[in-house]
Amino acid sequence: MAILRGEQGAVQFAPTGSGNATIAGTRSWTLSITKDTLDVTDHGDTARSFIGSLISGSGTVELVYDNAGTGNQPTFIEDILTAEDPADATFELFTAGTTSGTDSVRFAGIITSMEIASTVGDLVVATCNFITSGAITSNLE
Repeated sequence: MAILRGEQGAVQFAPTGSGNATIAGTRSWTLSITKDTLDVTDHGDTARSFIGSLISGSGTVELVYDNAGTGNQPTFIEDILTAEDPADATFELFTAGTTSGTDSVRFAGIITSMEIASTVGDLVVATCNFITSGAITSNLE
C-alpha cells in the first residue's frame, strides 16, 4: 500500500472545458460527493428498501495567492465573476501527480464563491468553493 502525502496533490482547471492547466499555488482541495436515495419499499414489506439516485458534489480549492498572475490561477479565481455560468468549466483534482486520468477525479462545475484573506504574519490565501455539474469521473487508484 502506497502512502500519499497532501503535497503530492494538484488541481487542474479550464474555464471552457478544454485544455486544463495546473493551478499554481494550490494549497489544498476537498471534494464531497453525495448520492440521493429513493425509497422503493413495497406495501406490506417489513423492512425498507432503497436504490441510489442522483449524484452531486461540492468542494473547495485553497490557493496561496499570486499577484503576479502566474499559471492558471487568475483564470480560476476570476471564474466566480462569470454571470449565467453555463457550467462548462472542467476540474480535475489529483491525489498525486498531474497526469490526466490518473489518480484523479474529473468533472464539470461552477465556482460558487471566492474568499480572499490577508492576515498579518500569514500568506494571502484565496478559497474558492464549487459545485459539480453532470457526471463525476473517478480514476482513483
